[in-house]
Amino acid sequence: MDKLKDMLKAYEAWVGKNPDVVGDFETTAKWVSYFIAGRISSSNVVSELVYTLSNMLVFYNDRIIEKARNAEKNSVIQLQSKLCYRLKVTLTTLEYSEVFIEISARRLFGQSGKWLVIALIQAFKAAGRFFILKHSTSDIITSPPIAALNRRAIGKQRKNSGDGAASSTNDLLQSQHSITFQLKRSGRVIRKVEGAPPLQYRDFKLHIDNNEAAKTQIPRKLLQAEYLYISKPLIHLLAMGLFGRRSWKQYMVALSIDLYSIHLYRQHRDLMSKQQKLELSRRCINIMYFLVRSPFYDSFTKSRLERILDFVATSVPIAKVVAKPLKDYIPTWQSTYFYLWST
Repeated sequence: MDKLKDMLKAYEAWVGKNPDVVGDFETTAKWVSYFIAGRISSSNVVSELVYTLSNMLVFYNDRIIEKARNAEKNSVIQLQSKLCYRLKVTLTTLEYSEVFIEISARRLFGQSGKWLVIALIQAFKAAGRFFILKHSTSDIITSPPIAALNRRAIGKQRKNSGDGAASSTNDLLQSQHSITFQLKRSGRVIRKVEGAPPLQYRDFKLHIDNNEAAKTQIPRKLLQAEYLYISKPLIHLLAMGLFGRRSWKQYMVALSIDLYSIHLYRQHRDLMSKQQKLELSRRCINIMYFLVRSPFYDSFTKSRLERILDFVATSVPIAKVVAKPLKDYIPTWQSTYFYLWST
């Protein structure tokens, strides 16, 4: 057991010092999942398992790198309750593994078991997101709740600072000299005695550091838009049960909720934070996924996509090697990944 702990510590130290090398290994693991797809029996289960494990490895390594840099993890735990942070970790883990769980449930319990698992997953995700929105400093729920680190930006910071250890020490010293602290139970930000300015310059107003984000009141309209977006998977599952999986009604219900939520946000864009604007841009791009979701995909996109791949395979040299397997495997991808309830 001690040997295992020592190996784990050595691995964490290595990951913290070599984020670029770790990134190359993670990319290779993901490409292995693409190579497996369609080439062996039960390949969709195996390839999804490899892809899920690669995402989990990236997530675990991100936490190691984050901890080594003394950056986000400590501040998150200080500014939010530990419960919210753990819930974000759980939801992120679930988001990375939910497709594999659904595929496994279908194999083990059949279609009825699969839909029961899907309903339970989406109910848990919605409840968790509502809780995070209410009890943390987040004003919008990203997907996944804890985003992957920008390894390239971290590499540039290391080069600019010269020595990663020195920058970590500076970060730690800055955090120690913060002039405010946050109460654990209430979340209220309090100024330290030593943080007070000279008597003649005092205005008796609380000073908030630029890198500290106290919980602010989210405008009601934006809160309604986010509640609607979080509820979409459950509403869509209900509509699917009422109208059928390939019905246009359930498709339009999901699309309408997405569009109306975005409309509410854009109506009050002046009230939005930078994080909300970035997430709204991502959601606008994700609307394009409706082009490859049933029944729109079955009626319009499928035939056009197949014609394009056939043209590429016959017209472009060597492209047939990629285009033909892609054409054969697209139906599996479409039925596995492009769920309307995914947010």
